[in-house]
Amino acid sequence: MLALSAVSSHKGSVDHIPITRLDGLAHFLRVKGHTLLIKGEPGCGKTTLALRIMEEFGDGNGIYISSRVSETKLYTQISYADKLLSGGKFVDVRLDTLESIIRRMLELRGDNQDVLVVLDTWDGLAKELDDKTRIKTEKTLIALADGSNARFIFVSEEPTKTTMDYLVDGIVELLRTEESGRIIREIVVHKLRGTPIEQHRYLFSLVGGKFNHVPPYVEPDYAKSKTPKPKKDPDPDTYSYGSILDEVFGGIPKGTTLTIEYQENVPYSAIRLITIPLAINFLNMGRSCLYIPLLGANPKQVVDIFKPHVSTEALTQRLRVASAPRQGNKNDEPFFQIERKPVADSHLDVSRVVEELKSKSKDGKALVVDGISLLENMFSSDIERLVESLADRVIRTQRDGDLTVFMLPSRSRLLSQVLSMTQTHIKLWIKDRSVIMAGEKPITDTYTIWPHDNPILPEYIKIV
Repeated sequence: MLALSAVSSHKGSVDHIPITRLDGLAHFLRVKGHTLLIKGEPGCGKTTLALRIMEEFGDGNGIYISSRVSETKLYTQISYADKLLSGGKFVDVRLDTLESIIRRMLELRGDNQDVLVVLDTWDGLAKELDDKTRIKTEKTLIALADGSNARFIFVSEEPTKTTMDYLVDGIVELLRTEESGRIIREIVVHKLRGTPIEQHRYLFSLVGGKFNHVPPYVEPDYAKSKTPKPKKDPDPDTYSYGSILDEVFGGIPKGTTLTIEYQENVPYSAIRLITIPLAINFLNMGRSCLYIPLLGANPKQVVDIFKPHVSTEALTQRLRVASAPRQGNKNDEPFFQIERKPVADSHLDVSRVVEELKSKSKDGKALVVDGISLLENMFSSDIERLVESLADRVIRTQRDGDLTVFMLPSRSRLLSQVLSMTQTHIKLWIKDRSVIMAGEKPITDTYTIWPHDNPILPEYIKIV
């Protein structure tokens, strides 16, 4: 599992993910004489990435050559740059000639130093040259790196391919796009000469002014999970998520319904990173919970996740995990079997279980986590009555000040009806092998979900 070198558990933001985890790049950058081109539109994070590479791979011998911004302005834009570039490591060439710049780089190579040189930006200088002179100059720069201990990083804002693309050993491109009105940042690894690349695209964030790529999602290891302290209600009218989602959404209003919409390729385990901390916190606050897993999920596996984190009394008296008839768990505690019978009768059974759980709750409140796909499959021939039963549950939730969480796929026939009854709407989808989360009601920034070392308290990396 990925080891995060520094994590802010209070704010839920990852402060530092080692770039060595970015597929192939660490091996590539350790090779002396290699050249790397960082491409991207203005403002997409190229300078931030270049400085991050210098920080991790420069070994204290990095040189930043700027043809674009002054030292003062760079330090204003990137807070840690002054410390990183102290001791004469910032070289301002905005008024220098190209010949003098090449002379400087030649001096670095001539000393055979183990140095990492960033030229930001190369195209700012190259645009002043005619095509023939530019090609000759670029070949000269690449030749300076070849056979030396120096590594050169060129920053470019030219979106199209140039001669430099064919000459350098590696190319990464930073992209800034929008999805549903939200910023999405990607790093694309186009080539790393001599280095295999298993994953070419990653999400990344510039939170805190630092480049942090997002590792691909991995299944949480619940054997390493630790029981968190119960989180009290943020205020008398709000329940806690039991996680740092309280700081994203401000908690969940009591007497309301939360819907988690997910695309088909989102792992069930990623959805549970939201619902399980919420349910555990409800139980550890002395309340009750009915958990109806998603279609295809193993109810026993869900119970096994709960076991180490709640008391025996909570597990046997205040928790019920539903199962379908064919799953064979019957009604042994904490299981509750949903029988194949008319929707109205099944709904009454569920309502009786909820009322029983509420009678054992410290404050008479209960959480219902409902994987609607299970019910949608069981009662596919009577969808209209199923919607009526869900609406009745929402009404009961509002009346009693409880909390209901619906989980359903984006393709569900019930999605529009369920969302019309929902006060909080969270959407999950997959991009570049990472799980993305965003609030639709209320609208929030975009985050990626990462199990980290404790899946009961997952991390949320903000994409900014």
